[in-house]
Amino acid sequence: MTRRITKAFWFLLALLFLIEAWLWDLVQPLIARFVRLIPYEAFKAALARAISKLPAGIVIFVFILPDALSYPVQFFALWMVAQGAAISGTALFVIAKAFGLVGTLILFEVCQEKLEELAWYRWVAAQFSRARAWAREQVEPARVILHGVRTRIAAEMAQRTGRGGLLAYARRLRAGIARKMHKGP
Repeated sequence: MTRRITKAFWFLLALLFLIEAWLWDLVQPLIARFVRLIPYEAFKAALARAISKLPAGIVIFVFILPDALSYPVQFFALWMVAQGAAISGTALFVIAKAFGLVGTLILFEVCQEKLEELAWYRWVAAQFSRARAWAREQVEPARVILHGVRTRIAAEMAQRTGRGGLLAYARRLRAGIARKMHKGP
């Protein structure tokens, strides 16, 4: 019994880790596209020059600054939600989180070279890569099963709905019902 619970715990942990990594992978290109809209290159170059003058140990604090500054706003947003202002509190939370994430991504791009000078940073980055590979390995059997189920469901839906897929089937069904309604009893 304990072994099953432990295995389920590790599977759930791996799944949560992969979901977080997947969300990061999904959001990162969107944020990068947004950042390209801003006259950002001059700012980035100036920031890179300033950061290159700093010691690597200080750069880590610069790197975490945007996210750290967004935490008080996020806590305030959660307080707003607890007070009953769910929509505005949630909107504020999402905006604060987005600003923290955008700032972190910008600074990561600029600070990465400097951070690579730190042995412990390289070690943490390597551990993160190993953890991601481990999580994928843990979740892979379930992913294969789900892919097979999804494929079977899609094939069955295509067989049942006929040509054109589900929307075409719904249109044909609606048209048949409308014909019967117009004919009368």
